[in-house]
Amino acid sequence: MRRAPGSVLLVLVSIGVGRSAYADEPVAASEPRLLDETAEVTSVVDAFDRDNPFDLHITVGFTQTWKRADIHRETELNQPGLSTGGFVANTENIARYSQDVSILDVGADIGLFRDLALVFRLPIILSDARSLGDLDGSTKNPQRLQDPTGSPLFQVPFQSPTRSGIDYFSVGLDWAITNQQRDWTKPTWAIGVEGRFGVGDPLHACNATGGGTPSCPNPANLSDTTSRSPGVSRAMYGLVAKTVISRRYGYVEPYTGFDALFEFPRSDSDFGSAVNPSDIKGALVSTPPIVGTFTLGMELIPWERREAFQRLVFDFRVQGIYSSPGRDYTELFDALGSSLAPTLRAPNPSAYVSNGMGGSVADTTQPPVYFTGITDQAAFGAFSAHANMTWQAGEYVKFALGGGVRFNESHVITAADPCNPNVTPTSGTAGPCQTTSGELTGIPNPNYHAVIDTPGRRFSVDNTVIGQFNVSATIMF
Repeated sequence: MRRAPGSVLLVLVSIGVGRSAYADEPVAASEPRLLDETAEVTSVVDAFDRDNPFDLHITVGFTQTWKRADIHRETELNQPGLSTGGFVANTENIARYSQDVSILDVGADIGLFRDLALVFRLPIILSDARSLGDLDGSTKNPQRLQDPTGSPLFQVPFQSPTRSGIDYFSVGLDWAITNQQRDWTKPTWAIGVEGRFGVGDPLHACNATGGGTPSCPNPANLSDTTSRSPGVSRAMYGLVAKTVISRRYGYVEPYTGFDALFEFPRSDSDFGSAVNPSDIKGALVSTPPIVGTFTLGMELIPWERREAFQRLVFDFRVQGIYSSPGRDYTELFDALGSSLAPTLRAPNPSAYVSNGMGGSVADTTQPPVYFTGITDQAAFGAFSAHANMTWQAGEYVKFALGGGVRFNESHVITAADPCNPNVTPTSGTAGPCQTTSGELTGIPNPNYHAVIDTPGRRFSVDNTVIGQFNVSATIMF
């Protein structure tokens, strides 16, 4: 059947409108064409691609973070407004925590093949300063920090030594499985894996409140305060897995992604050293938390000039973060780890044996476990929002500027359980882990310290706010 010329024109217009364009195309030949790069968040450098056989991006940036939080402690006092009816209240003001960190970020992305890149990252800590200050008059009540012997766990104000150096370097692979600029019918989907290698001196709990040389006591020998340095590195081997997917609609490119961080302590860190072995059976938790992050964001590209390789990009994102239970360097790491209180300095037995009379005694053939300041913390969630602006000034250079804020959920940071019920005990290995009727409930957890881990004595972190500012420049070969 023959169509009228107007009908043919209508069909052609409908097809043109229905097609999904991957950029806002010019309507006249004289207008500039838009860049065909993917979103900044899904960008992967290339090699052996069309007339561009090799890509190398070198980035130098600066990141500044400010962390503020309130430290509280539970109370056992049976008084109105404190603790009644078996309920333990978290009402005791302890300290205001402050941490300021300055980082020089150095990175390189090397194209290996089409949409496949080798990625290097080296964050250099220029300054990491932490302190505890007064929280609504908390310094006027030092008895809140006394242990049962009357010794203070720590004092407020408290100052940690200012640390600097290299924590870790990372090597990874980024791969864009699909690329909208190669096939406009598909979104851009990038995945990546990154290995982190802690190379700096391991963190050691230290007290620099006096303003002189920091006191970094050796948990196994308190008289030796000179052999341990404050350190700077978390001393971890880490594995990061990530994925992000985006699709461009004209001037807008929404995206969503997920990443997870798994960390494994080095043997020379206080996680697994001789002062605190990592292979003790009673420990319920011996590794840091697993951190998962879900990201939802959108890039806006209000201006582009393809012939000049220029464009302006605004990136807005929100993130939901979950941190699983685990052992970590918490806000009280330095304060508790450098404490001289007898209840923290006395080592715990790593195992128990039968005393031959139906009871248990410490197994002296096994190494004792000393307290290093690393504590078991409960799981918590967090929410963050970030904004970033990227200006690509030309074919070989671009600049980025941004900032954000993060809010952590309140959580307990001294949360070790006294017994490990996952190990079947015998009458000789159960130690104090049994009910009054004699029923065995597990084997003792040597990372448990009653003075900080018992409900009514535990510490928590509340009202955590983390601000961040970042700026960077990238040279693209």
